[in-house]
Amino acid sequence: MRRRMVAAGAAVLALLLVVVVFATAGGDDEPNPTPADLGVPTTPQNLGNDTDTDETDTEPTDTDSTTTTPVTPPVDGTGGGTVVPPPSQGTGGGTGQAPPAEEAPPQGGEGGGAVAPPSP
Repeated sequence: MRRRMVAAGAAVLALLLVVVVFATAGGDDEPNPTPADLGVPTTPQNLGNDTDTDETDTEPTDTDSTTTTPVTPPVDGTGGGTVVPPPSQGTGGGTGQAPPAEEAPPQGGEGGGAVAPPSP
């Protein structure tokens, strides 16, 4: 038991030593260059000091809110749960599109490799 405690203490000290070494490593005494030193434009000092008060007058508009019909929960005795209303039906025009045709499975070929097992 005592050996385990000594080993655990040694592991903690080693881990602490590694953390301290990594935390103090890599320091550079030379200051980092600023964006201006690298030729990158910086934000002007007068940003936000716009004294021009040209504003556009707008008129309020009335908006109609759409109401949804509440959905009554089914009476099946299961007791609660989340009831999701049916999806709304659109009123858009246009023609319907046929479902995409199923692609026929490839018939033999030059590929090679193992044959897939039959699907269940």
